[in-house]
Amino acid sequence: MDVVAQPTGGMIERRTAFDAARLRLALLIPLSLPVAAFAQADAQPEAEKLLANLLATIFYVGFAAALLLNKLLQFLANRDRSYIIYAGFAFGTGLSLLAVGLLHGFSPGGTDGGWAKTAEPLGLALAGVSAALLNREYLRTATLSPRLDLALKVFTALFGVALAGAFVLPGDYANTLIAGISPAFALLAIACAAHGRQQKLPGARLLIAGWTAMLVGAALFLATHTGVLRAEGLPVHAIQLAWTFGVLTMSLALAERTGSNWRERAARHADEVASLEHSIETLQASEQFLTQGMAQRSHEIESLALRLQESEQRFQELSHHDPLTGLANQLLLTDRIDQGIIRAKRHNTRIGVVMLDLDEFSSINDSYGQHVGDEILKIVAQRLRSIVREQDTVARPENDQFVIALEEVFDMDDLQRVANAVTTVAGEAIQIDGQTFMLDVSMGCAISSNEGANALTLLKQASKLMRRAKEGKRLNRQHGTARSIAQA
Repeated sequence: MDVVAQPTGGMIERRTAFDAARLRLALLIPLSLPVAAFAQADAQPEAEKLLANLLATIFYVGFAAALLLNKLLQFLANRDRSYIIYAGFAFGTGLSLLAVGLLHGFSPGGTDGGWAKTAEPLGLALAGVSAALLNREYLRTATLSPRLDLALKVFTALFGVALAGAFVLPGDYANTLIAGISPAFALLAIACAAHGRQQKLPGARLLIAGWTAMLVGAALFLATHTGVLRAEGLPVHAIQLAWTFGVLTMSLALAERTGSNWRERAARHADEVASLEHSIETLQASEQFLTQGMAQRSHEIESLALRLQESEQRFQELSHHDPLTGLANQLLLTDRIDQGIIRAKRHNTRIGVVMLDLDEFSSINDSYGQHVGDEILKIVAQRLRSIVREQDTVARPENDQFVIALEEVFDMDDLQRVANAVTTVAGEAIQIDGQTFMLDVSMGCAISSNEGANALTLLKQASKLMRRAKEGKRLNRQHGTARSIAQA
């Protein structure tokens, strides 16, 4: 049953209920036509009465066959076993409708048609077995009501015995068994449907109406079988109408349950989609958070790497340069001299070293303070840097000691020119805090040779000569020729 979607759930339910009621009314009208036609059969000739009986039987059987075909197609589409069970129920009911019409609807005494006598209990028994199974499947009695489920199992067995008895029992015993248990089973089915309604199962109301109709048909069948009513005419058509109505309402109930299942599936699907969308949004938010976190961590790592690089550069500066004057320290000086010796051999030149020491510098620190001594050392470093080339190295390996490493020199005359420049700049007056300082230096020079020269030997040679010069000045001061190093 197709339902057109509306904006709200309440409108959808009201539209669905209206369509279902309209469909039931439309189906009941053609079902009642054969009975209405037969109600006037008493005033008709016998031939017309037989024709009316035949047409009514064909109509009811065709109606059951149409429901059977519909449920087979739905089973193929949905693979729901309730449809195949219902198909068995519709087939059994249709077969019994045909047999009842042929046996009791064409002559007052009925007919002795052979196959029809077998078809009547066979169809009723098959319909009973299918109906019991359908109730168990539809109403889920095994879970919701074990006692009702046990009773349905008992009736399934009884209808199964009747089904087998249709072929093996003599005479009318199978019909008698079915006529006896059918009303009781219909009452049980009504009770099961009422229990299903309490459980709010879809289609339970239709099941109650359908089994009530089946109960009426079963009661009429029992009455005609026991002789209480004539087994012809209006009772036969009433039986056919009641059973056809029961088959129809059960079909509608099954359709309602299917619609409810589809709505539940749609609701679950909508919930799953909403949950999936929520999960996707959560994942997207988490991804964005992680991306931001990764970007922040990447920035922090880059910043840390930059700080490490700067720290490494500062460490390299501190490990190779004098922190006070910025000149090369002993480590860098030694490396520069060794590298210069290698280059000098390659270019057939020599490397020279000029080592100088500030005379009486310790007395300046003692008399004027270390900060004055530090300023003097800075000024001396700047002056020494100004008299050498870019490729030459000026170093401060010790407190008041300086070394100049000269590359691409050829003889001692080149060193002497640098030594004279050192004497000149060192002898210039230095003004600090209103005090004028005149410095004197002691120097020693060494130049590399082509055999076995290295930084250590050159520095030792220059240091030896510098100490010799300092010792000579000390002897001169003892004879009164010392030069003042500070003036006010």
